[in-house]
Amino acid sequence: MLKIRTFRRKRLSEWVVEEIERMITEEYPAPGAKLPTEAELAQRYHVSRIVIREAMKVLEDRGAVEVRAGRGTLTVAPNSDCVKKVLLRLYRNQPVPTAEEMERLLEVRQVLEETVASLAAVRASEEDLAEIEAALGEMNEGRLGPDLMIVSDLRFHRGLARAVHNRYFEMLLDPLMEVLSQQIKLTNAFNLGLESHRAVLKQVRARNPVGARQAMRRLIKQTLADCRKALKLYTPS
Repeated sequence: MLKIRTFRRKRLSEWVVEEIERMITEEYPAPGAKLPTEAELAQRYHVSRIVIREAMKVLEDRGAVEVRAGRGTLTVAPNSDCVKKVLLRLYRNQPVPTAEEMERLLEVRQVLEETVASLAAVRASEEDLAEIEAALGEMNEGRLGPDLMIVSDLRFHRGLARAVHNRYFEMLLDPLMEVLSQQIKLTNAFNLGLESHRAVLKQVRARNPVGARQAMRRLIKQTLADCRKALKLYTPS
């Protein structure tokens, strides 16, 4: 039985999205399952077909379903792109964060990146190391503006994540690193800590997982300190 609907705080289509997601979980868990037609769903939830169409567009954007001409609407298996879209949607277009918000994000990143650094020290190929070193070389040039420095920093950390050869680390870290970089840019905290990055690469290249973990911890702590300092000085225009 459907719950009594109240729309004081949410639109009708949002309620339908939640109900269809619940339906998929309970009744159509297998990827590729064909969902009821638009007309059937409209009758089931006592809403118009326009509302169903709007809800399906949301679910398709989230990567939960795929609408195929002539075949109807099918469920989709979760994949890395879907997860990245969901995480990016949580962070995208956020205002300049408070020190507390930045600390929470960096806390999550620290846990993940310490593990990445230690695993990269064991698993990185020579090709992986060359990519990480190239990113560090770009950062070291000193001629790059803030935008390109941040791009090079992202390249460095993405290179480390790829060196683990476990796509789930990339899946989780990529959107987190992207939003943090955007926020760091907004606070004008452009000190990317070259020496700290060099220390991480040195330990990874030395195949020292403990040293790599410790070097990454120091790098993230330095990033947090720089962001705190910048946020104190930041005044939005």
